Amino acid sequence: MKSIINVGVVAVLLALALSCSNGGKQAGNQAGNAGAVAAGTASPVNTDQLPKEAKDYIDKYLPGSEIVRVVADDDDVKVWLRSGELLEFDIEGKIKEIECATGVPASAIDERILKDVKSSDPQANIVEIDKDGYGGYEVKLDNGKEISYDANCKRIGLDD
Repeated sequence: MKSIINVGVVAVLLALALSCSNGGKQAGNQAGNAGAVAAGTASPVNTDQLPKEAKDYIDKYLPGSEIVRVVADDDDVKVWLRSGELLEFDIEGKIKEIECATGVPASAIDERILKDVKSSDPQANIVEIDKDGYGGYEVKLDNGKEISYDANCKRIGLDD
């Protein structure tokens, strides 16, 4: 009889531990995220605080776009537009990354990259450009391909 009770107690404790483990992870993640924002690593900022170079970039390449959210941390500033684009700038306002589900505007793409993509994938749209820390680029196409370019916009890799 004691062994049946012991097995029952162990089963209840195990079920309780498993049900608490997910809640504990979620609570820990929420607390961790709240701590990160409170610590100032990523926090919303007023659009007026956006660096001038970033504002100029948006006005030039995405004219008439409405900024809906700006979040800054020690390294970069992320900007979300009403039309769905996400732009990431460095603290000085230089573009680091642009994501546009319908396609990055051709005027915002280096001519050499645009020419290379159109020659190899004429029907593809560039939906993301990410400038790496060495001056090169990672380009994502709407057909799933990812192309790497060096700082001189010379193709150095392709991932299908």
